[in-house]
Amino acid sequence: MTIHKLIVRFFVALAGYSIRHPRRVIILAVLFTLGVAPGAWRLKLRTDGHALVSESAPEVAYDRKIRQEFGIEDPVVVFIRARHTNGIFNVATVQLVKELTAEFARLEGINTNHLASLATEHGFRTRPGTLLFMTFLETPRQTPAQLAELRDDLRRIELYTGTILSYDGNSTCILIGTPAGMDRTKLYRRVGDIIAAKGPVQDEISITGAPVAEALLGVHILEDLGVPKALLGASTWRADDKTGWKWPRNFYELRLFIARHVGLVPVAMLVMAIIFQVSFRSVTATMLPMAEVGACLMFVFGLMGWCGVPVYLTIAVMPVLLTAMAVTDEIHVYSRYFSRLHEQPNAPHTDLVRATMEEMCLPVANTSLTTAIGFASFAFSPVGPVRAFGIFTAIGIIFCLFWSLTVMPALLTLISPERFRLRAGGKGVSGMLATGTWFTRLAALVVRRRYVVLGVVAVIVALSPLGLRRLVIQDSWVDGFDPDSEFSRTTRAVNEQYRGMHLLFVSITAGKTWEGTFPAADASLARFYLPTNAASDPKEWVGGWLNVFAVGTTNPPGITNTSRVEWRALIESATPTPSNIMVRTQVRDLESSFWRELPKAKAVGFVIISQPQLNPEMVRTIDEFARFIERRPELKVGGVIAAADYIKTTSFMVRPNDPAARQLPKDVNGVKLMYDYYRIVRGAARLREVVDTNFTSSLTAVFLKEANFRDTAKLMADIRTYEQEKLTPQGITLGFAGDVAVSQSLIQSIVTTQMQSLLGSLVGILFLTSVLGRSLRWGIYAVVPSALAVLINFAMMGALNIPLGVATSMFAAMTLGNGVDFAIHVLEGFGSARARGLAVDAALGDAMARTGPAVVVNTVAIALGFGVLVLSQVPANARLGELVILGIVNCLLASLLLLPVLLHWRPLGNAPHEADKEVERV
Repeated sequence: MTIHKLIVRFFVALAGYSIRHPRRVIILAVLFTLGVAPGAWRLKLRTDGHALVSESAPEVAYDRKIRQEFGIEDPVVVFIRARHTNGIFNVATVQLVKELTAEFARLEGINTNHLASLATEHGFRTRPGTLLFMTFLETPRQTPAQLAELRDDLRRIELYTGTILSYDGNSTCILIGTPAGMDRTKLYRRVGDIIAAKGPVQDEISITGAPVAEALLGVHILEDLGVPKALLGASTWRADDKTGWKWPRNFYELRLFIARHVGLVPVAMLVMAIIFQVSFRSVTATMLPMAEVGACLMFVFGLMGWCGVPVYLTIAVMPVLLTAMAVTDEIHVYSRYFSRLHEQPNAPHTDLVRATMEEMCLPVANTSLTTAIGFASFAFSPVGPVRAFGIFTAIGIIFCLFWSLTVMPALLTLISPERFRLRAGGKGVSGMLATGTWFTRLAALVVRRRYVVLGVVAVIVALSPLGLRRLVIQDSWVDGFDPDSEFSRTTRAVNEQYRGMHLLFVSITAGKTWEGTFPAADASLARFYLPTNAASDPKEWVGGWLNVFAVGTTNPPGITNTSRVEWRALIESATPTPSNIMVRTQVRDLESSFWRELPKAKAVGFVIISQPQLNPEMVRTIDEFARFIERRPELKVGGVIAAADYIKTTSFMVRPNDPAARQLPKDVNGVKLMYDYYRIVRGAARLREVVDTNFTSSLTAVFLKEANFRDTAKLMADIRTYEQEKLTPQGITLGFAGDVAVSQSLIQSIVTTQMQSLLGSLVGILFLTSVLGRSLRWGIYAVVPSALAVLINFAMMGALNIPLGVATSMFAAMTLGNGVDFAIHVLEGFGSARARGLAVDAALGDAMARTGPAVVVNTVAIALGFGVLVLSQVPANARLGELVILGIVNCLLASLLLLPVLLHWRPLGNAPHEADKEVERV
């Protein structure tokens, strides 16, 4: 027995059993659903952005390594905009910054070394009688003179302008580092609660930053799902809701109103209910599919709970999609059932239900399975949350398939047909289109104008490369927020008045080790003559540690298996001579036993551990590299702070009255001294953020005013080119870290994988439809319209400059999986008509008449159901909804216009429909 026959026999038998034993089937279905549903109480929330990251990805591993090495923490940015004529330089604002900083420092889990504000940062003025620098707000700032001094000190230091002080002096920021593993949503709420506790203040306070973006995305998505505020644990303070409850005045406020008072799932259910009520004019017919929606959501989320799969950001759209797709099968079942009620008013009701299900089992199974394949293609994504979305959406569709073929026929069997019959011939959409006259005429018109249709399709396909060539990958986490939201406005303000909100970290590494021996006679205090073959470029030694040890006279020359008496010092210079390399070092530790053992030694072994970050030439190279990046404002670079900037600023602060102080030291000792000063003033943790403990690597922070995919990719490519041309010859290597770097790699990976999964989805759907349709040509006819619709969507996206992102790239597989349903129903209707002996054109008209109304209602249902996503307060989800609507409508048009031409040109076989034979046997 073929696969097709097995599938047909199974589903027809399933529906037949449900009609014979309706109460038993309903009770079993309810018990099964209720048995799985309690798993929902085990669900956990993973709405943070890090859940989207694969821990095994190389970029993620490198980012984790750099964060651990340099102690990087993503900052929560508390933005304070003063309303005073003097900007922030007024008593109230300064006091507010001081009080907030003190309260933030008491937050549990916060590392105060990563808390930065005017109250924590040091100026160049020292405490009386000491050499210790004071913080800016350590002394009173109450008189105009004291405030003017603060303004002047900040201006002179320069480094704080654009980081914690705006360029115009009207705002300041408090930066709160977010430790790894800390719940960012809870931190955001706690920070908000502290701000709320201050009560009304004269200044405007808002919060932004990458951790806040992740926290707010989670809150927004849960609000979209309709999760009660009590479960959200929302803060008493909301930056974008200070005026309390109010009626929406624009589309953005409408989105907020729906999210916070209704939720998208109830809206989607209401839309589906309205469509059923208008189409079938029966409250009973409307309520039955809604019960299926509820059962589906209970089952899917319960199953997720039992499987230990949390609610990710990607899961947000799943309930809305399932709400729309759960009822599409009922549209076609109802259409045939209502038609039979109208055509055979005196037939036994059970026979009508059985005949309806026998006719609809195969197309319903076919459409549900192809839709499930479209979503299951996301199982190949490298990102776990995307895989979870695809797999559990596909499971939900399969659940609805079994519900439609068991519970629905059981319910129709038990419910009196009078609840439907009275309205079956009404003037709803179904009633108006039941005759199918419009669709029969449309089929005839399309066949007559087939060459025009084919010509239009050929032109569209020929022009599509013009749009496809302009299609680019573009994404940014800021795009996850509405431009009118408080978060977006704050982010824009910070980007305008500061160096930038987005940080790309570039690690600069150049450490090496050299070993060897040289004659003891060539060693003297602070001067050593090493072999010429010890290094190809002795300048690399400058700033490194020279470790020397005496090699005993009783042991052969070498540096192993000897008892070492060591001495070490920093190398200040290394100069090649015709016969050797003269190395000068610090003069230190004159009492070391090495100098007493040296006269008795036959040779001296040496190990040079490079500390290139102490080499003045290396520091200048880093400075030049930073200025190279800074000269790219067209790529949204707002500023760069490298190790050289800290050294120059520290040099100035040590000698603030020396006009020549702000420059790089000329020798190793000078560089080391500046780092020592910086460590003394700011602490070892702050120094660690600049340079590692071995002085082999340093970190350069690139501030971006907009972290969009294209510009950042171009910037990173330019940096790699600079590295190859100027840094690699010096033995310097670069690495990228930070959320921006990880996002670049992940966006590329996710979009590429999802495009590849589209091909897998296409092949899977073609295979399934070919098997169920009993021929390859049947499968091709089913797939061509939706494939054409997806091609048109991609071309339009390129033409309209709509980029591919993580969310927008998901529409293709979703469109393909749902859009193929239309063609399947038309093809099934055509095959059924041919099996009854109708000629090709007559069969085509009959198929269009029978399936056209249901297909149109189905399109409206899916389009409006998915269209609910347009109301999401997450723009990425809204764009996804828009693209799916466009794709679904294109699928309908392609199916209604292209399929008649294909079937007229190369009709499917006219043998009796195998499904009909199988039904008769069952």
